[in-house]
Amino acid sequence: MQFILALHNATLDDSVGLIGDALERLQTPPQAQARLDDPDIEHGISLFLTLEHASESAFNKSCAATLHRHPEDNIPTLHQVKKIISDLSGITSIIKDQCINSCVAFVGPYTDLDSCPICNEPHYDLIQLQRSRGRIKHPRQVFHTFPIGPQLQALWRHPDSAELMQYHKQCTEQV
Repeated sequence: MQFILALHNATLDDSVGLIGDALERLQTPPQAQARLDDPDIEHGISLFLTLEHASESAFNKSCAATLHRHPEDNIPTLHQVKKIISDLSGITSIIKDQCINSCVAFVGPYTDLDSCPICNEPHYDLIQLQRSRGRIKHPRQVFHTFPIGPQLQALWRHPDSAELMQYHKQCTEQV
């Protein structure tokens, strides 16, 4: 029941989900199509998309191979590429703690729990907690949520995807 009440009382301004620039962007989305004019940044994004399930090491090695052939290039780091993609698209993740066994997310009524109510595994890394004398509470596992709002806004900004999003409406009107 506590989860239902939390959902019922949720607002965009409750600091639980999107915050700062991400919230501002959701409330007042950019209207213009995102543009990319820098070939080095474009190459970095292309590498990132090509290697989407590869390790950070694989990305770095691919950049190093490119720079070996083209030392004048200024390819962004993986962190920079992710930030550029987030800035261009407006899509950012919300990071929340979860049980190491994925039983529950430590959100809502579970936010302040020190252990999982299902399997009783500790919420926080006990070694870090002990070393810091209880000051540093580092979660053992987190998960990322990508809110649908910014994703839909990003799709509407490009003419091709905006047209595809009208497909259902157009078919319904034809019937």
